[in-house]
Amino acid sequence: MRFYSARFSPLIGLPLLLALFLGDGCSSRTPLPEARYLPAGDLLDIVKDFQRLAKEDTYRFSIPKDVTGVNIMKATLVRLEDYEKKNPGKFADIVQFNKALALERLREYDEAAAYYRKVAEIEGRLGAVAGKNAEILDTFMRIRDKPLPSEDPFKYIEGLDEKVAAWNQLIEKYQGTPYEYLARVEEERIDRAKVAFVEANRYRLKEGNQLTILGYSQLVTKHQQSKNIHRFLIDFGDFYILLAKEYASQYDPEGLTFDPKAFDQFAKSALKLYTEVARVDGIVEKIEAQGKIEAVRGLMEKMTRLNR
Repeated sequence: MRFYSARFSPLIGLPLLLALFLGDGCSSRTPLPEARYLPAGDLLDIVKDFQRLAKEDTYRFSIPKDVTGVNIMKATLVRLEDYEKKNPGKFADIVQFNKALALERLREYDEAAAYYRKVAEIEGRLGAVAGKNAEILDTFMRIRDKPLPSEDPFKYIEGLDEKVAAWNQLIEKYQGTPYEYLARVEEERIDRAKVAFVEANRYRLKEGNQLTILGYSQLVTKHQQSKNIHRFLIDFGDFYILLAKEYASQYDPEGLTFDPKAFDQFAKSALKLYTEVARVDGIVEKIEAQGKIEAVRGLMEKMTRLNR
């Protein structure tokens, strides 16, 4: 039997070494990231998706996210700032207009109006639009910043109602535009603030608990299309649980004055609201509502045992 030498022939060894070297070099290369995850190289890359998403109804839907999962308005502001640093003075009107648009959608009306005014001073197609937008935001700020009387709770509520009426006028005036959506957001915030104020002052008001229940009922009825409706339903349920616990504190469950039906009325009202939220798939409040349902059932079981 013949044995071959362990030494490689030069003709065989060189190609083999080259193959090993090249193969190792190829495996060490870092793969290029997908184009959508690369930093924006020009202004068009920054604004093309932003312009489309900026028209979304922010009353009914949350502010959209970009491909990285970040609020598109905040992400665009960062990218525009970066673009400005790298390209000082280039397309200043477009950069500032889009900054204003992003700030506007974030409800930073003061800063947005300031950028719109800068664009209005620059000759170009965006100047006229920016000027009109600045005027609209001035109206928004006048309503938002109108002081409310603080001496009398009823005067305070009247002041809130006046703001709601003013936002309603803007909703009608700018129907079908993003300014309608922003006005609805502002109106909703006032409606929620009104309920919170009544709830916080319910002991100072005649039939304060009933007024709070009425306020929550009106809130969830009026804003059924809002992105915050499930939050409102949970808050409404929380108030019923608060009433149930207050009732149990006032009337000893182990005593004769405790009325299980009165307690159950509060608890079951909360349970109904939590269940309504828990049945909706794909919302962040679902898990919270499910947890509250179990908590209510536990509370009801505890009261039942104590009252036996």
